[in-house]
This record gives sequence, structure tokens and C-alpha cells, in this order.
Amino acid sequence: MGDSDKTKAQLIEELSTLRRRIAELEIFKDYRKLAEKARRRAYDELEHRIAERTAELVKANQQLKQEIEERKRTEAELKRTKEYLENVIANSVDAIGIVDREGRFILWNRRAAEIYGYHLEELADKTAFELYADPDELDRMLGRLRRDGVVREFEILMKKKDGTIVPMDISISLLKDDQGRTIGSVCLARDLSERKKAEAALTYAQAELRRYSSDLERQVREQTREINSILRYTPSVVYIKDREGRYTLVNSRYEELFKISQEQIRGKCDHDMFPRALADQIRASDLRVLALRQPCQAEEAMPPPDGRRTYLSVKFPLYNEQGTPTGLCGIATDITELKQAQDQLRRLSGSIMASQEKERKAIARELHDELGQVLTALRMDAVWLSERLQAPDPKAGDRALAMCGLIDHTIDEVRGLATRLRPGVLDDLGLIDALEWYIADFEKRTGIACTFKHRQVPNIDGIGATAAYRIVQEALTNVTRHAAATQVKVSLEPKKGMVTLAVADNGRGFDLQEIAASECLGLVGMRERAGLLGGSLEIRSRPGKGTKVCFKLPADGTRSA
Repeated sequence: MGDSDKTKAQLIEELSTLRRRIAELEIFKDYRKLAEKARRRAYDELEHRIAERTAELVKANQQLKQEIEERKRTEAELKRTKEYLENVIANSVDAIGIVDREGRFILWNRRAAEIYGYHLEELADKTAFELYADPDELDRMLGRLRRDGVVREFEILMKKKDGTIVPMDISISLLKDDQGRTIGSVCLARDLSERKKAEAALTYAQAELRRYSSDLERQVREQTREINSILRYTPSVVYIKDREGRYTLVNSRYEELFKISQEQIRGKCDHDMFPRALADQIRASDLRVLALRQPCQAEEAMPPPDGRRTYLSVKFPLYNEQGTPTGLCGIATDITELKQAQDQLRRLSGSIMASQEKERKAIARELHDELGQVLTALRMDAVWLSERLQAPDPKAGDRALAMCGLIDHTIDEVRGLATRLRPGVLDDLGLIDALEWYIADFEKRTGIACTFKHRQVPNIDGIGATAAYRIVQEALTNVTRHAAATQVKVSLEPKKGMVTLAVADNGRGFDLQEIAASECLGLVGMRERAGLLGGSLEIRSRPGKGTKVCFKLPADGTRSA
């Protein structure tokens, strides 16, 4: 039926139905939109969860790879550790054995085989308990092991394969499983035979050392007592100083002499004790000893309260264990009386030598004047007699003429003897002319080539000239008697405030120590003459290298006779 055939009511009803249908479609459309939104929201949430799960899977995969790599590293480390432990066990200096709970051997290292004599396969039918020599000791050790779970350094006797019983140092630890049950033990053993021998030797050495120490202490006490007695009762002054010159010890003689105690002087130096000039001199001597590291001897004048005294001081360095000088020790002996006696002896010797020179001069004058005149008169008479006898008795005349020749020779000998006793040229013309004359006469008499060189020197006369002349005379006499020389050089020259006279030959030379011990060749007289004038005499010689005598005299130290 068409719409035109329908009634209005029908059309209205259809229109209403259509409107409801449209409304329902609108509602369905809204629901569809809501469903789409829900679908999209669920999809987004699913995508997000998929992304998170994927990330978790990637992370889990990476972690799994790391765990796999870590496990591989751990397995490699365990393998290296196992190899290291096996190497340590195999090469240990101690015997190592591992046994199960029944004492059967599971491991036995090379050192164990060396000590006990058993290889692992030889222990298949043995237990560890069979290697112990004393069952009681074994029970005590096992009791401690059960109680503490470990035994450390337990000394016990054990049996080797050859039946030898040796002391061993045993350390045992129990091995347990995961449930804490004992499954075996590991044992370390060390042979104490050598150590026991060493301990015995050490015990003996300690006893010997105690005996030696006791004896040494006794000797030290005795020597200390002796040294203290020497320091207390010696008449010499003894002191010790450190490197800075501070006193650390003085003996009782020092305390008595300088009126100061040991406690008061300790830490002080010479500048606190003596005048500055003397202290500087002493300090310079101390520094020389420390620098040269050898003993030094010198005369020192000390001004104690009771008057100035002269001491012969011997100083020597003191060393520590490293050989470094830590200070010095000095021993000073009072030689004041000896110096006075030497001065008196020197004055007496000088007086004797002066008297000898005067006597020689007098004898030379007597020989030259008295005997010379008598011989001259005899010669004149012999000439007169020869002239008178020549005609009547030619033989008697010739005999008288021969007497003239003999008298002439005697006159020459007397003149030479007088000149050697005391040359007049020394008194009349001085030292240089006297030396020139004597050296020329020496060369003529001996045939030894002799030269004399001199430069301008201060005028030397009196005792100085006499001493220089006699020293040259004695030196040349020694050359003639002992040197077998072919050449001699004599020199006289000023040098550094001194006048130096030297006599050098090219002869056979000699050993100075032997000559010093024998004090021959007139050296005593030569040194005495030099010492009287405040000079010095030095002799240098070596076998086959000639000899040189050097006399030094202060340029202003000459004295008149």
C-alpha cells in the first residue's frame, strides 16, 4: 500500500516509528564511537604493553648473555685456580696429603713422596694412621682434631718407608660437605730433622755464646778497671773531644791540673778554657788530626794555675762502626823538666862546641905559628948546611938537601892540618869564601867533581858560619868514606825566611831507617849543630839514588861567637 492510501494516523505512526528508529541509530552511532575509542585505547595499551614486554625480553636476554659470559669466566677462573692449586700442591716444600674419613689416601704430592718414600699407588692398601710411630701421640692429635676441627704445628714421630722414625710438624684440617658432615681431611707435614739438628746446634751455640759473653764481659770489666786505673793514676793528661771540639771525657790528672771536674768541663771547648790564641792553635791541631785521619804529635804550652807548662801532646782520631771520625783522643805528657834539661844540655853542648872551636883555633894557630916557624927555621938551617957540605962532602950535602924537601912537605902538612882544624879564611873572609876554598881543596884531594852554587844570602858569621862549615865538612867526609860518588853539588840560597845549605851526591845512598837506628855518619853532631841555632837538618836518601843533606837556618837566627 502506497503512502497515498495510508491514513494520516498511519502516516503519523510510521513517522513516529521512523523518528524512534533514527533516534536509535543516533544512539547506536554514539555507542559505536565509544566502542571505537575503547578499541583504540585498548590497542594503544596493548602496543605499550608489547613494547614494555619487548624491552623486558631484550633486557632479560642481555642479562642472560652476561650471566652466560660470567659463568664462562667463572669456569675459566675455577680452572686456573684448580691448576694453580694443583701446581702449588705439587711443588709445595711441605708434604701434603688428602684422605677420606677412613684415612685412605686420595691425594699425595711429590714432596710427600720424597719425605716418606711412598708413591701414591703404594699407599692404596694403607691408611694414614699406619704412618704414625706412636699410637698415644696419634690419639692425642686425633682428639684435638675432633674437638677443634683443626690441628696446627703438632710435633709427632712418623715412619718412613725405610722404617726411619723422624720428627714431623703436622697441621690437619677437616673437610666437610654441604650438610657439615666430615668427609675427610687435608694434612701438611714438614720434616723437622734438619730443624732439630739446627736447634741442637743453636742450643750449643747459645751456650757457647753465653760462655763467651760471660768471659768477654769479665775481660771488659777487667780491661775497664785497668783503663780506669790508667786514666786515674797516669801522670799524663788524657781527654776525649767530639768533632766540634767539645770535651766528653777527661781524666783525674786533667781535673787536678786545671782545677775543673768532669761534670763541669763536659760540653765545653778549648775557647772556654784557654786564651784565644792558644785555643785557636789547639783547635787547628785537632782539625788537622780529623782531616788527615792519622795520629799527630805536637808540643803545646798550657797555662795552668801554678805556672806555664810544656806538654808533648799525641792526638789520634776515634771512629764509629762506619769508619767515620767521631772525635779525637789526646794524651799530653808534661815535658817541662825535660825541655829545661834539653835546653841546659843544648847550652852545654853549644858551650862545648864553642870551646872545641876555640881549642881548634888555638891549636891551628900554634901549628901555624909555632911549629910552622920552627919548621921554617929548620929548613933555613938545612939549606945552609947543604951549601956548606956540598963542596967537602957531596953526599952529606945531598942528604941535607933531601932534608929540605922533607921539611917542605912537613910544612905543607902542618899548614893543611891547621887549616882543617880552623880555616883562617872562615874568620877572615866569611862562610862563602871558606866553602869555596874547602870545596876546591876537597875536589883536589879526592878527585870527585864538586860544584858550589850560591845566591845572595844574609851575612852569616860566628856560630852560624861555623855550624854551616862543619856540616858541609862532615857531609863531604861521609861522601869520601861511604858514598862512592863521582859528583857532588853544594848550594847555599835564601828561601822563605831561611838560609838553606844543601849537599847532594850521586853515590850509592842508604836506608834511612837503618842509619837512624845506628845514628852513625856523624849525624848526631850535625843535628846538634843545627838544633843549637834553631834550625833543622834533613837527610834524604835511597839505596842507589844518592844522598842529600839539607841544613836550614833562620835568616835572622845567626849568633856571634
